[in-house]
Parts: sequence; C-alpha cells; structure tokens
Amino acid sequence: MARAMRAIVDPLPSRSEVADLWLHFESKCAYCGCAITRASRTGHLDHVRAAAEGGSNSIFNHVLACATCNGDLKREDPWLEFLQRTVTDPAERAERDARIREWLARAPERPVTPQAQTIIQAALNAFDCTVAELRALKRPRA
Repeated sequence: MARAMRAIVDPLPSRSEVADLWLHFESKCAYCGCAITRASRTGHLDHVRAAAEGGSNSIFNHVLACATCNGDLKREDPWLEFLQRTVTDPAERAERDARIREWLARAPERPVTPQAQTIIQAALNAFDCTVAELRALKRPRA
C-alpha cells in the first residue's frame, strides 16, 4: 500500500524511459555484462537505492540487470560492492562503473517530499487502526 501511494508522487518509469535505459546499457546487464533480450523477460530494472532507503522510482535510480544478478546474487547489496565482487577485471569493472555512474548522474531531483511522506504515513496509520477495529469485531471460532 505504501508503494502504491509513493507512486502517486514518485511515479514508476514510463515505457519510453525504460526503452532509454535498455539503450544506455546496450541490452546488457550493468553488472555482469551478459546480453539480455527484452522478449526473454529476464531483464530487470534494479533499484540502485531501494525505496526503503529513500531511493526514488526515477528511471535514473535503476540499472538494467539480468535475473541472476538481480534475483540470485545481488539481493540488497549496494551496487558498487556487488560490481566489485562480480567483475574481477579492473578495466572491465571501471568501464561498467563509468556507464552506471553516467546513467545515475542524469537523475533529476524528484524525491518524495517530507510533506508527502507525512501524508502517506498518516494513511498507513489510519489503515492499521481500521484493521484493528475490524479484527475486534471478528467472532471467535467455535
């Protein structure tokens, strides 16, 4: 629910933004460099900074990642630590690092404002209260 409310003030990337991301990363995983085809559905938009840590839904807070890197290997690791662990060749690692940083540098400032965060938190608190009231009405099972 919190994610849906955040998306109102911090929308998910548009199709054209996603297409730009695929072009920038040349249809390759930003981390391991493996080729990814869009039709295969194995390409993921990986949040560089998670929403839980204050990251936005901006396309420039995402990189293109293969399913293996994003799903099985990286998990919640910071992108730079993961890149350093994944790419052992220093020249190749520097190239991927530069490509990622170039993409991230394009990010406009669109954070969820403190006012929006307060409104979202109030809605979540109200929802929790409503759920508690409904649970209090629940009849015990015989």
